[in-house]
Amino acid sequence: MPAARPRAQGMALIAVLWIVAALSLVVTGLVKTARDEIRQVSANQRALSSDALGLAAINQVLQQIQVKPTAVTGLTMVPVQFAGVPIQVQVIPLTGLINLNSAPAGLLNRLFTVAGGLAAGPAEALTNQVMAQRQARDGAGATVGFDAPEDLLQLPGVGYELYARLAPLVVADRRTTGGVNPLAAPVGVLKVLAGGDEAMALQIDAARRTPGAGVDTSRFDGGWLDQTIGNRFWLIARVPQADGGWLLSLRGVDVAAGSRDGLPWQIFAARRWLEPAASAPL
Repeated sequence: MPAARPRAQGMALIAVLWIVAALSLVVTGLVKTARDEIRQVSANQRALSSDALGLAAINQVLQQIQVKPTAVTGLTMVPVQFAGVPIQVQVIPLTGLINLNSAPAGLLNRLFTVAGGLAAGPAEALTNQVMAQRQARDGAGATVGFDAPEDLLQLPGVGYELYARLAPLVVADRRTTGGVNPLAAPVGVLKVLAGGDEAMALQIDAARRTPGAGVDTSRFDGGWLDQTIGNRFWLIARVPQADGGWLLSLRGVDVAAGSRDGLPWQIFAARRWLEPAASAPL
């Protein structure tokens, strides 16, 4: 019996050591979780702060547009300094984007092949799905269509990677025409109009940035073009981040419609996303 006591004591010690080890693992896990949560909260606070800077810069540009509405004749980049932070605000008339609700089927097909990277068969199938959604009616008889570019994700075969390639080039607007204004179009849209010819897209982009230079769009399909600017814009503020990346703050704005809070413009869309340092500028 006396020999059993040290053995029992040894087993008890081992049990205690196991408990201590388990508690240490639990504590370590809790500490890591707490640190991760703190990092996430901090990242969210930085994003909100950057978004607020972006919105302030966008408001400055909107004030300039209100003073001189004819100043925007196409895609425009406006440098803004706010709270000591240099911010670039890109103004994109919605007529410079490809409208999911009204673009011709041929233009949509070109979008899905050039920008989406789809083969001919899948591109045609996706075009047919978009056209079907535009023609569908809900229970009240209203056209279904698209309310936002994110609605593309509801279509069969559209995953996030494909959506991410298409989203910067499209709009789901019910008030603009289906044509594209080359003077207002981002380079990615120009490349679609050029059938994937990047050199042509860059040449046109350079020409429209040069005062007095003519912009030759004769090689584009004339049935896909529109020369209007309109009153509805994307304004995208590019706010620099400490890690070398950017936070992009987007507002969809109708400069001809007042808002309930007394502003002379109406914001109808808002998004923000992070862009890593390795990404090319807008």
